Parts: sequence; structure tokens; C-alpha cells
Amino acid sequence: MAALAALLASLPAAVFLSLLFEGIDRKLHARMQGRIGPPVTQPFYDFAKLLNKESVFPSSSSKAIFASAPVIAAASSILAGAIPLASLVAGTSVVGDLILILYLLTMSSIMVMIGGSSSGNPYGAIGFSRKMVMLIGYEVPLLASILPLSLKSQHSFSYHGIVQSQVGMGTCFAFAYPSSAFAAAAFLACIPAAAGVVPFDVPEAKTEIVHGYLVEYGGPHLALARLAKDAASFALSFLALTLFFYHPPLFEGHASLGGLASAILCVAFAPAMMFLTVTVPRTVFARLKVGQAFKFCWSLPLTLSALSVVLSAAGF
Repeated sequence: MAALAALLASLPAAVFLSLLFEGIDRKLHARMQGRIGPPVTQPFYDFAKLLNKESVFPSSSSKAIFASAPVIAAASSILAGAIPLASLVAGTSVVGDLILILYLLTMSSIMVMIGGSSSGNPYGAIGFSRKMVMLIGYEVPLLASILPLSLKSQHSFSYHGIVQSQVGMGTCFAFAYPSSAFAAAAFLACIPAAAGVVPFDVPEAKTEIVHGYLVEYGGPHLALARLAKDAASFALSFLALTLFFYHPPLFEGHASLGGLASAILCVAFAPAMMFLTVTVPRTVFARLKVGQAFKFCWSLPLTLSALSVVLSAAGF
């Protein structure tokens, strides 16, 4: 019951943090460009405004798919962000929940692009094909980067089990083994592509294909599609911090507060991970071509993740 209560409480927290993290990202992005930027609360205003607008369905669309896809995508991303929070707060270990989290993030991406392609708009179809290419590009190294953590955690794919392995070692995985360091680098390199930000925003590319698969969305459905993207960015940043950089002396909270203090501390440090993997790339780099983005994912991140698996299997 405690685990279920923690999960239910984490769902609205994940929504709030997803929008808050987008606001922080937009503010930092503006500051790095020498602009004042919008207030940190701007994503909340945008979300509320879109919810109050009318949804319009294209006459050429498959309305059932077009309407349900953003709902499923948002629910998947929010749940992917809520599970790690609940696991830290409740201190419960569920077998294979890390695989579930990664599956939910993939499901979110797939549902949004299916919904966009069902609109009947040619830009939506182009965005679908580009998103599929990117999905194939980053999913393989992203999943491979998790394997060394499992091998070092008694072959566990439990999120809380991997976190507790770092507590048992007294240090974080990124600094404990060479294999884990390469895995962390691969995971971090995949986050900009998985989050769909510049230079990997080719499926949307508003100056090329007019937001791609989102071109026909508006009102509440656009709000949910954007929330799905924000929640995925939050979940990826939080996962990167807690899976690879959970340093026990820093993140283990006061004993009287239990896992709640650890979760709060991780949330406080997660924006730094988001700044490194989302804000900096989209500020510094220009958009890549589809082939360039795919080539990058299957060169640097895939090489790093493959090397990490080999080193981990060899005991390093």
C-alpha cells in the first residue's frame, strides 16, 4: 500500500516537475543567448491556455487514433517519471521496473508520431518517418548503456536495486568502474536525441516541416503532446542522475525522513543534469540532418555503450 500511495502522489509531482523543468530550461537557454527569457512559470501558463482552447480534428484524419495518441503518450511519459520518484520515496524494489520505465518512454514517442501521421497531413508523415529513424538510432545505445549497471548489480533490472547498489559501494557507478563511466557517457549522449531537442529535433524541425507530426494538433491535444515531451525530458534527466551519479554521502537524506529526503535532493540536482544534456546542446549546436543525426547515434553513443558492455563482462 505504501508503494501504491507513493506512486499516486508521484503522478501529479511528475507533471509539476516536468513543466517546471521546461521553464528552467527555457530561462537558462535565453540567458545563454543574452536574452531575459520568459518566466520559469511560463510553461504552466501555456499548458493552461492550450487546455482552454478548442480541439480541431482534420477531416482527413483517423479521429480515434488522432485524439487518443497524445493522451496515451502523456500518460506513458508521466508514469515513466513518477515510477523513479515513487521508488525512492517508498524504498520498494520491483523486478524489471527499469525496463518498464524505458518501455514507457519509447511508447510515448511512438504514440505521438502515430497520432501525427494519422492526421493525413504530408508534414505529419515526414515527421513520422524521421522520428522512426531517430528512434532506431538512439534506442539501441540507450538500452545497451543500462546493461553494465545490471551486471554490476547482481543482474538486476530493478531501478531501486541499482540505486541501492551505489549505496552499498559508497560511491556512484559513474566513478566506480570504467565500464560504468563509458555507460554513463553513452546514456548522456543519447538524452538530447531521446528528448527531441536541437540538434536532434529533425522529426519536428519547424523551419523545415512545420513541426512535423505535431502540425495538425491544437488545444488540449497539443498540450498533452507537449507535456509528453517535457515529462520524457524530466524522466531521462532524473534517471541519468540516479542511475549513474547517485553519490550516497550527497543524496542519502536524514534517517527520520527516509526516502523522501533522498527524492527531494535528487529533484534539486536533476536540473543540473538537464542543463548539461538538454539546454547546452540546443543552445550551442545547430540542427543536424536526418542522416547526420542517425550517424552520430550509431557512432559515438553506440561505441561507448558497446565498450561498456565488453568491459563490464570482463569485470572492469
